[in-house]
Amino acid sequence: MRASAVALLLLVAFCQPAHAAATLDTVTTTSVYGCLRTNGAGVYDAAVNKTFVTYSGTNHDIYVKAFDHAANTWSAAVKVAALNLTHDNAYHDYPVLTQLGDGRLAVFRATHTSSMQFYTAPAPRSITGTWTARTISTDRNTYPEPVVIGTTIHLFYSHNTDLSHPYRTFKMIKSTDNGRTWSAPRMIIDSGRTADRYAEVYAFGVTQRNGRIYLTWSMHGGPKGHNGGGKNIYVAYFDTVSGNLFTVGGTSLATVIDAADLDKTRVVTTNPLDLPAGKGLPEENPVTVPLDDGSLVLGYGVHTRTSAKIVLSRFAGGTWTSTTADTSTSLFKDLVATGNSVHFSYASADRKRLLVKSWTPGGSVTPKHDLAVPYSAGADTTFYANFVENRPSDLVANTIDYETRKTNHTGKWPVFSLRG
Repeated sequence: MRASAVALLLLVAFCQPAHAAATLDTVTTTSVYGCLRTNGAGVYDAAVNKTFVTYSGTNHDIYVKAFDHAANTWSAAVKVAALNLTHDNAYHDYPVLTQLGDGRLAVFRATHTSSMQFYTAPAPRSITGTWTARTISTDRNTYPEPVVIGTTIHLFYSHNTDLSHPYRTFKMIKSTDNGRTWSAPRMIIDSGRTADRYAEVYAFGVTQRNGRIYLTWSMHGGPKGHNGGGKNIYVAYFDTVSGNLFTVGGTSLATVIDAADLDKTRVVTTNPLDLPAGKGLPEENPVTVPLDDGSLVLGYGVHTRTSAKIVLSRFAGGTWTSTTADTSTSLFKDLVATGNSVHFSYASADRKRLLVKSWTPGGSVTPKHDLAVPYSAGADTTFYANFVENRPSDLVANTIDYETRKTNHTGKWPVFSLRG
């Protein structure tokens, strides 16, 4: 094991509470900033007992690595694509990793506001070899959110409709043959050009269960222009059988969620004007997951001038009920279902610690991990901390220097993994 990994393991041994045993590894020390949402950093394949991870390296080139759980070793990094990006907005072009129905690993990446790229590994359950690269859409795509069900891929994304308003819709393209062919774009959410100018759909969490794809989003924009503010948290689901959209209570919204449907899907109301200094958005990374008992849990962070908190809201019996999990921070990162419970991750207010907790509705919030983040090379912020798909005990997190995150392209910050 490399010296840096040994140091990290020693750090964990000293900073872990007695209730939490975890293994912390360095995935890479050469990462750059990428504005990843709540999915797409890693995926576990039980057939080969490996976890696959992606990250943006120097000049935003796309890399993947594999962790062999039986051998307890990381593979060498494989370069999926050489992007060679050095402009200030390059962080938008981050990779999203998933696994297709035929076993191949796949990465989606939007050339921000222009097109969607699709990279596939040459063989199932392996990252080795030369990956295939294709452009699958030129629909002014941003922020890919893929959902794979068998041989079908539903790829959701924000459409850069009109930044002058500001105005972004939410669309989807679909493949039924593991990505060989793709449908034309289809509208999913379209608020129109609203009078208050909060007309940009920003989706943070897309999850699925039994053919229902749950969409969680906020409306951004406002009088300050593109992404100048945000308000509210909305949840709905897309039914893959009928092709229609529904409220979480089952009311049909037909084929498109429009302006008249926003109030029907609003779960949390936030005030875009009630913010602390230096904050532009009231909400943090909202995501909804379905539990085994049919209920839903929405997790998010929210802050005002006078408070910051982590909230878990459960939908059952036609009603949302909320539990506040922490009143010291709003830096929510991710949420994953584990049977009839959830695990969730978030950062402390000073950004120095990463916390993972579990919660069963009706019970108390239970700490799992409380880690001193292994910062180096000037990094001071954990931007994302995503649970690994198919292995909810594990997560992947990246670190950045917040002040220089948009201008540094040299690939010097660590990505680390937590195996719980």
